[in-house]
Amino acid sequence: MTPYQDVYDAFLSKILDDEWVNWTEEEMTQDLRKLLEGAIPFFKFPRVSLERNDTGFINTLGSEEIEILASYMKVGWLNRAILTWEHVKPMYEERDFSEANLIDKLNQLLIEERKNAKTLESLYYRSVNHKPYNYSALAGGQE
Repeated sequence: MTPYQDVYDAFLSKILDDEWVNWTEEEMTQDLRKLLEGAIPFFKFPRVSLERNDTGFINTLGSEEIEILASYMKVGWLNRAILTWEHVKPMYEERDFSEANLIDKLNQLLIEERKNAKTLESLYYRSVNHKPYNYSALAGGQE
């Protein structure tokens, strides 16, 4: 079994978690769970079942599965932050501030984070037990 907190900790290490400063522990946990539930559908072919209950995943997730889920959580979190960029705007009340430029930069960051998550997932698919998959076996080669 893998508790949700293991995935939450991996996610929180990737961001500045000041968003939840004034939240109760329960509110923060509920929000993290929503981010996790939003991330799970993006992990297409995990080698371990992602079946879960109220406390965590029924099966034991390896570090690779945890990191992929945490990366997709970051994508969801970043997307939410961009959609509510009004929280960032007060920091840039200068005359030369460009809302369009800020949104463009934030969208580029989101694209980059999606690429990072997909790269992790791609590497995961091409290896088994941290070794490259033997594709020659598919063509009748030796295993």
